[in-house]
Amino acid sequence: MKLAVLQLLDSAFPTGVFSHSFGLETAVQEGRVRTREDLAAWLGEYLAGSLAPTEGIGVLWAHAWAGAWMRSGFAAGREEEELRALDRRLTAMRLPRESREGSVKIGRRYAQIAEDLYPDAGLGRYRTWIREGVCSGQAAVVHGWICAHLGTTPEEAVAGHLYAGVNGAVQNALRLAVVGQSAAQSVLRELIPEVERHAAEIVRHRPGPEDMASGSLLQEIAAMRHETLYSRMFMS
Repeated sequence: MKLAVLQLLDSAFPTGVFSHSFGLETAVQEGRVRTREDLAAWLGEYLAGSLAPTEGIGVLWAHAWAGAWMRSGFAAGREEEELRALDRRLTAMRLPRESREGSVKIGRRYAQIAEDLYPDAGLGRYRTWIREGVCSGQAAVVHGWICAHLGTTPEEAVAGHLYAGVNGAVQNALRLAVVGQSAAQSVLRELIPEVERHAAEIVRHRPGPEDMASGSLLQEIAAMRHETLYSRMFMS
């Protein structure tokens, strides 16, 4: 994987992920995630039931369509509408309001930073669609797009995004004092093979955007309940 991509995956990369737990804070406060094992199970379900079958697939197709559009010199074609439709589908699949708003904030911030770092990647077009209200802004679209610009393989792009999602959740679990530093790293190490497996399967089977789905119902309910918590550290 190119070093430039590693910069995008760093937990210190300022997209605002650290402000969003996407339901994990609810699970912690309600006592469903208390131990290292609870956290590993929660994140494993999040990866398999939500992150991979939605954003993982989104990254795959953003990488494909943005890459094809770049190779055409950004000539008018179906890639534009496919990218816009992908953004709308990813946004609509976030059923909890807080999670949907959080994903949009992260996506817009990612687009802004990525355009500043790589102005020739064409992300200015995506940001224009956001300003015009055609798109909302989704990190999966930005990540696939910028990875295509940087010349990564589809599998590297998907795996990187899934890893960043899991790593961000682990860092937030640290802030919630569910685990300590060493246990957090052991959870992350345990999930890396699953990240690689899901990425490989997505690229091998190439499910279409219409196949995106989320089966993490308990996590979505936790995300919906977040706004009613007595006290909150995170925005979602």
